[in-house]
Amino acid sequence: MLRYARLWRRFFVLAFVREAEYRVNFFLGLTEGVAQLALAVFTFTLLYRFTDDVAGWSRWQVLVLVGIYRVVDGIISMQVDPNMYAISEAIRQGELDFVLLRPVSSQFLVSLRKIKLPEGVNVLIGLALAVYAGQRAGLQWSLPHVVEATLFVVCGLLLLYAVWFFIVTWAFWLVTVDTLDSLFYSLFETARYPVSFFKGIVRTLLTFAIPVAFATTFPAQALFGQADPHMLALGLLLAALALFGSHAFWQFAIRHYSSASS
Repeated sequence: MLRYARLWRRFFVLAFVREAEYRVNFFLGLTEGVAQLALAVFTFTLLYRFTDDVAGWSRWQVLVLVGIYRVVDGIISMQVDPNMYAISEAIRQGELDFVLLRPVSSQFLVSLRKIKLPEGVNVLIGLALAVYAGQRAGLQWSLPHVVEATLFVVCGLLLLYAVWFFIVTWAFWLVTVDTLDSLFYSLFETARYPVSFFKGIVRTLLTFAIPVAFATTFPAQALFGQADPHMLALGLLLAALALFGSHAFWQFAIRHYSSASS
């Protein structure tokens, strides 16, 4: 574990040095993040213009959820997104051959070696919105609720990573998985809405198949003391199973990989 921590720290330092050469990217990222936040707030302002409650959620409660979504989206865009899109390219160009020669987990390397630090701005913006909206919603901040919400977010991130990594692994047999990547990200964008806004099979899919509920809805409910503790236990179990399954599928793909140079 210490070796992997050192490797990730090295990746982070290299990313920081690279971004330091292009400081304008930070301000562009900040501007884009603020613009996206303003658009989201405007959208829900229109939605709640003639009502105070939608599916049991007030406007400020939904904006707490939007803040959590910005945090999760920022983490995914900073760490997961650049690596997922690079995997299929590495397979096609033979770069994966060099990754497999290194004495560490190949899944670790292909998942964490690229970091887009400017996306961290969205994490800060999301935290600021969640705190502000929580105050306006009358949220009573408590350590147990914050810890519970954080665990839900971790479960959601791990589940989303595992699902996306499983999809990307198909690049060993498919020419491109760009369409599947785009579909996944489009579905992930539904995380900005509470799953209770959806009905029937759609809600089930967004809870278990594309588990966005664990990333945003359940954390927001946890902050307000409304989360089901059984769902947290289920989320931890699902995250462990999903990580194991994605790793097993990756190892299966590696065993059948003949390398681009063969």
